[in-house]
Amino acid sequence: MDYYLFLDFDGVLSPQRHRHELLAQGLPIKDELGPFFDPEAIGHLRTIIEATNAHIIVSSTWKCKGLQTLQRLWEARGMPGMVIGVTPTVSSGYLFNRGMEINQWLAWNAPASPAESRFAILDDGQDFLPEQRAFLVNTNPVEGLSKEDAERVVAILLA
Repeated sequence: MDYYLFLDFDGVLSPQRHRHELLAQGLPIKDELGPFFDPEAIGHLRTIIEATNAHIIVSSTWKCKGLQTLQRLWEARGMPGMVIGVTPTVSSGYLFNRGMEINQWLAWNAPASPAESRFAILDDGQDFLPEQRAFLVNTNPVEGLSKEDAERVVAILLA
């Protein structure tokens, strides 16, 4: 069984609280690779990866940095898991752009049989398709990925 985690950065791994803390200390919130992540959120992501060994697909707008840059970011920050892809950019006037991008990635990359894979979406946004709601864990953008959020992602993937 393959497990896929579609991951947003801002509001999930880089919550507003953490960015404000960095700025208050006179520290940068990002570098050339991308954002600096909240250690607490990283710990919760580690819980998800250890429980499921999920492959990470970046659905964040940070995907515009490109897959290789994001993989270097992952390695440089000592992040759990492995980034294996980014969602394609779907240009449309619809509300559900991120949801359509995830559907497109799944159509191109996931096994044809639903029995061979499961996915979860971890995001602070709302632009998802109605049929994706059961696989979505919405984080609080101020606090980011919580222990409870991580537990819900694990439950979705291992259901």
